Amino acid sequence: MAVWFFVYHVAVSLLIAVLGFVLGRLLRLLLVRLLLRLGFDDWFRNFNIGRALLRSGYTAGEFFGSVAAWLTYLLSILLAAAYLSLNFGYTEAYGLIATVIGVYLFGFVKFFVISILGFILVDGFVEYIYKGALSKSEVVGPVAEYIRVILYLVVITFALEQGGINVATLSAMLTPITWGLTAAVVAVLVAEALKKR
Repeated sequence: MAVWFFVYHVAVSLLIAVLGFVLGRLLRLLLVRLLLRLGFDDWFRNFNIGRALLRSGYTAGEFFGSVAAWLTYLLSILLAAAYLSLNFGYTEAYGLIATVIGVYLFGFVKFFVISILGFILVDGFVEYIYKGALSKSEVVGPVAEYIRVILYLVVITFALEQGGINVATLSAMLTPITWGLTAAVVAVLVAEALKKR
């Protein structure tokens, strides 16, 4: 009986992992085709993150499809391990795996979604600054890029915090960086003002 009990639960855990692998592959294929048909790839190229993905050899659909697939693979492996731990009486291991799924895996999903949406909003806002500038002077560029960098840092910090990571140390590290960037932009503005005299 003990052998059959062992074989049965191992088989079920393997089935969970295999189903997760198949589901991940299907999800990746579905996302690639869906985003391509919706024109999301072309739209995403308008933003810095989309152009960076394109330079690395990925379309938006391939990138998001791959991320979704790997998250599904990881989730299925963790669920299979949790199933084995629960049925073989390893309650501490089960609790640890449940914590990893609930805190870290879903925390990463929250971080990822917030980061992507935040970067898109920041790029859109900075592009609005470029287009809405009354003068096309050289000052607009550094100021707009300064705003972009600062808002990127805000987005990353907020996304990490929502993902369940303590950002107190990161915030303390970013403060001098922010002031350094501010000083650099002020120096550029002063230099431009002196050139015009």
